Amino acid sequence: MKVLKRIPDMDDNALSRLFFNAQVQLQDDKLHEAAASVLEAIEREWQKRLAAYEAGNHKAATPTEGVLSKVGYKVGADGLKEPVRRRILDYVLTGTLPPVGSPAHMAEWGEPKSRQRFRKLHRVIRVLASSGNTLGTMDKAVAEWEDDLNYLDREWKSKCIS
Repeated sequence: MKVLKRIPDMDDNALSRLFFNAQVQLQDDKLHEAAASVLEAIEREWQKRLAAYEAGNHKAATPTEGVLSKVGYKVGADGLKEPVRRRILDYVLTGTLPPVGSPAHMAEWGEPKSRQRFRKLHRVIRVLASSGNTLGTMDKAVAEWEDDLNYLDREWKSKCIS
């Protein structure tokens, strides 16, 4: 099967799309066997990439939909009110994250309440705020991201260990 040979060369986002498509194809009796083979190959590739990430030899691709988007975090004109955003941020720091992108990308987030997870969340929001500043039309969103960064520093910086 041609697609199996291409899997090692696919970026994480393409691999995630292929994973989803293969999951859908499992429902079709005619495609089930091929889809199962593709899923097995993806699993092996994800394991290789995760091991490479843990060894410091792999940087996961940024997924097309990030963790914050997946858990519903949103700022700006159509964003969430502060208490809801804060509850979501608290959850991101303390809870089990939904799978997004590759296992190597998820490993970048670290364990709940860890310094690694705090830094990753802080860095993601800081990048969003910086990007919003350059656009110039996102004043409300930037202000809310900056408020959320201050909240994280005030409430979580000293609580996240290791």
